[in-house]
Amino acid sequence: MKRRWSNIVTENFSYKVVALFISLILWLTILGRRDFVLSKNIDVELITAPGTHIVAQTTDHIKVKVSGPRSSLKKFLESSLSQNITLDISQRGEGVVNVDIPLNKIEVPLGVRILGVRPNQIQAEVLSIKEKPRDEQKGQ
Repeated sequence: MKRRWSNIVTENFSYKVVALFISLILWLTILGRRDFVLSKNIDVELITAPGTHIVAQTTDHIKVKVSGPRSSLKKFLESSLSQNITLDISQRGEGVVNVDIPLNKIEVPLGVRILGVRPNQIQAEVLSIKEKPRDEQKGQ
């Protein structure tokens, strides 16, 4: 009672074709869902109160690590060529100031998620600008 190959292939043929298409769709979906990881440097600008300025700052840029589909990461790279983060520290006053980097200030396209930021805090020294005495101004 040997069954031929042709009988095995043609038996329930429609079910086999549907199963093949479903498995192909699942395979392509899972293959296309692979996320990529990318790191990008973004400049940080600190705004101080009038009459003060930043004397020293630990760093002027941060490294952002993001993950997502390749097409969304390409949009992130193209849009962030001139991207910078502006943080207002005018209410902090003078002295050494620790500034946390808020993740909501970093703009990312739909589908991209932020994995991490390094450093996540910047330290800056803020001093007031003092006018030169009138005697020094006359001598120049």
